[in-house]
Amino acid sequence: MKKIILFTIAGLFLAFVLVIYFRPKQIIAASEVKAKYTLPSSHFINWHGAELHYTDEGNGFPVLMIHGFGGSHRNFNKIAELLKDSFRVVRIDLPGFGMSDMPKEEKLNPPEIYRDYLKFICDSLNLDSFYVMGNSMGGWVAWQMAVESPQKVKGLVLLGSAGYEMDKIKAKAVSWLRYPFVVTALERGMPLAASEDAGIRCWANDSLIDPVEVQANNDFWNREGNIQAAFEVANFDLIPDTAALLKLSCPTLIVWGKEDEIVPSYHAEKFHRDIKNSTMIIYDPCGHVPQVEKADELKKDFLKFIDNNN
Repeated sequence: MKKIILFTIAGLFLAFVLVIYFRPKQIIAASEVKAKYTLPSSHFINWHGAELHYTDEGNGFPVLMIHGFGGSHRNFNKIAELLKDSFRVVRIDLPGFGMSDMPKEEKLNPPEIYRDYLKFICDSLNLDSFYVMGNSMGGWVAWQMAVESPQKVKGLVLLGSAGYEMDKIKAKAVSWLRYPFVVTALERGMPLAASEDAGIRCWANDSLIDPVEVQANNDFWNREGNIQAAFEVANFDLIPDTAALLKLSCPTLIVWGKEDEIVPSYHAEKFHRDIKNSTMIIYDPCGHVPQVEKADELKKDFLKFIDNNN
């Protein structure tokens, strides 16, 4: 009986290995992703030999939107649609995500690359003064920009932002990208089931998850070069200097989902404590992407935030 059990376990393990390591390749050519997902508002720009993507639409005072790890400009689809009649909305794909290449640097340093790219894109698009919204890792990129360029950032909106306790956040969110067998397995692409699971972890109400957006996220993960870029970012020691938040002078709206499983909602209180000119809002129920799950509420709160600080 024990031999039968052992053979069964060994057979199941072998089947698992065969499925994971010898499944059909899911890597998609950048040109194919570009043809499928380019929007009327899409633009592509060359920077350090890499092609990077952003969208630019609407009229009015600029609002720059920055997605998180594993995300893209599409994470802001809903709120961009709600704001573009009153604002110029610019959504970027950070280098190595969405439809943006990661520049081939001799020594990868994601924080420096993101900082330098954002300076380049702001200069290129004549963004001399703007509001900036950042979700998750994009929140960290956004508040770092506000600290370093206070003359440009008129107001800051942090959505489930990264910053504090990054060792815990990384262990929860991206630790799986550190294992060699995962690296090998994902050389053939990210399974759709993994993107579906990520969606479930990011939302409070799973029934509202849009399968179209899950598929788009999976396609972006499988865009040639993106998985490798994600590995490199995940394995870099990302340690934000949260002490710099004490220097922030611009008005800041801190928005969180009470059911955020990636960056717990008590982090909102940490940002509110350290950013002197800040307002905190907790949506309930809501997960890690309030700009998607609570887009209508975010629009109202953003407009009120602007009115209160003008």
